[in-house]
Amino acid sequence: MNGNGSTTLERNLGRLEARVADLSEQIIAMRQELSAVARTVDTSISAHHERLVALESFRRWAVGVMTGILLSGVAAAFAYAFRTN
Repeated sequence: MNGNGSTTLERNLGRLEARVADLSEQIIAMRQELSAVARTVDTSISAHHERLVALESFRRWAVGVMTGILLSGVAAAFAYAFRTN
């Protein structure tokens, strides 16, 4: 190869090295962003799970209260029916 071809090859290799370095930096930045997103998703899932547990607890409490009120009403109706006879 002549001197001019060698210079062009070196220039092309330099550009390629710069591009590889740029892509490596982009990959590192994307990994960091992905890690941040994963942490956010984990935090959100944990908070959502806690809300679901609280709602389930409230649902059970409400069903218990409503069942108690209904059974009290049925018992009062039977007591009234048997008292009048």
